[in-house]
Amino acid sequence: MRIGCYTFSFLPTVGGAELLLHGLADSLVERGHAVTVWAPQVRGKDNRVVGRYRLRRYGRPSSKRFGARQTLPRLLLETWGQRLDVLHCHGAYPAGYVGAAFKRLTGTPMLIRPHGADILPGEWIDRDPRLAARMRDTLRMADAVVAQGEFLAERMRALGVPAGRLHVICNGVRLPEATSRSTPEAASVVAMGSLTPKKGFDVLLQAFRLVLQRLPQARLTIAGEGPEGPRLRELASSLGLTEAVLFAGLVTGDAKADLFARARLFVSSARREPFANANLEAMAMGKPMIATRVGGNPEMVEDGVSGLLVEPEDPDGLAAAIVRLLDEPERAEAMGRAARRRAEGFSWGRMVDCYEALYRELGASRGRG
Repeated sequence: MRIGCYTFSFLPTVGGAELLLHGLADSLVERGHAVTVWAPQVRGKDNRVVGRYRLRRYGRPSSKRFGARQTLPRLLLETWGQRLDVLHCHGAYPAGYVGAAFKRLTGTPMLIRPHGADILPGEWIDRDPRLAARMRDTLRMADAVVAQGEFLAERMRALGVPAGRLHVICNGVRLPEATSRSTPEAASVVAMGSLTPKKGFDVLLQAFRLVLQRLPQARLTIAGEGPEGPRLRELASSLGLTEAVLFAGLVTGDAKADLFARARLFVSSARREPFANANLEAMAMGKPMIATRVGGNPEMVEDGVSGLLVEPEDPDGLAAAIVRLLDEPERAEAMGRAARRRAEGFSWGRMVDCYEALYRELGASRGRG
């Protein structure tokens, strides 16, 4: 099949959505499909990406509100004479908005996979009535809409996506052959994600100050980059956590696997979390999870089995859960084994199978039309 993937955010910007698209496109090429990814040029960075798929860069539009469709002529030109079987838009707006216009002009079946922030209440698109209307109209135009889990599926139903066009395909994770590459450190805690307010790292730092009162030997590593970095480092200093908390920056590849391996447990303190890849990666490495009871977290973590769920914005509850698992290593290890088993249900191969089957279904519907 000829599959086009269209996105407004891609590598070298590193995040769960960007890494998923890169991996999915590579996997589809391995299965014999011709895949082209259209992605924006990232200014001031090396835009080269090592992948099997064809990557085409376009200039970023002057405005996501007024100039989102400035990229449409480029997309039409580059597909002229080479009809796509399906266009997969990564994001409801603005990527899906551009894709909807492409569909009207070419008849190409369109699939949209919202990321979460593009459709959730209170986010920047939802706060702008004009953009919110575009987003809703775009979702209703799609031939298929993919939700990463039931939490996002329910939101899409509320936005008017017809049941027959809504598909739940959870994010996938590559399962390591071994869950331990090195011996976990006695009281090591890891958290990972973009350093933004929605990840709740400020709550985690407040909680960790309480953890140290019970377990002075405990250590926390926060991996990731983002605009909140300076403020979080200042907060850690003001709480007296300088010696106990390490800000590791962006961690990828073997360094990420080693970081997971050294940890006793993984914490997600998010205020909002549609369906976090980092959580799946930690579970695949056999780490017990402590996660806030928000978004897709309860779909991943079986409370009391593969980890513990706590309420968001609750440093005391979060601290108590961390202390509990660090104090009970045998229970934490049992939860880690359960987390690994749970992660097997979110395997990478299963996710690619689901997308491939959906692409074929959409391509066949075009042929029938």
